[in-house]
Amino acid sequence: MTHVGDTSVLYALFSEDDAFHERAKNDVGESEPIVVPSEVLVETVDLIAYRSTHDAARQALAYLLQLPHVSLSERVEVGAVRAIFDDAKGSLSLADAFVVQTCLALGADALAYDQKILTEVRRRRPRPRRRAGAARDG
Repeated sequence: MTHVGDTSVLYALFSEDDAFHERAKNDVGESEPIVVPSEVLVETVDLIAYRSTHDAARQALAYLLQLPHVSLSERVEVGAVRAIFDDAKGSLSLADAFVVQTCLALGADALAYDQKILTEVRRRRPRPRRRAGAARDG
């Protein structure tokens, strides 16, 4: 299944001090496709440059772009992203809203360590309709 990468995972991949560093190495190292919104790529590279060095950011960018299972996402509808951002009332960043909308547009799961993103994707994902007369569990 395709996953949409979030800054929480991508930054952890390159920060040995991050609590999720080992998990990120495993998650990104798997061969399942990872799509990264360009907004998230920019946020990640800028964060690495800010917290480390320009050279570290440049190397991280080169590394991510050469991975065969990592690609940049197609553009998503900005109006939908803005609606997610506005509805979140400060609990999601704009980059987070891009992750959520990209997940919805692609039918993908979020690869994120931010529970707010995971919760928002689940909340907004259409639920499968039950067939008429189907038995209910419970």
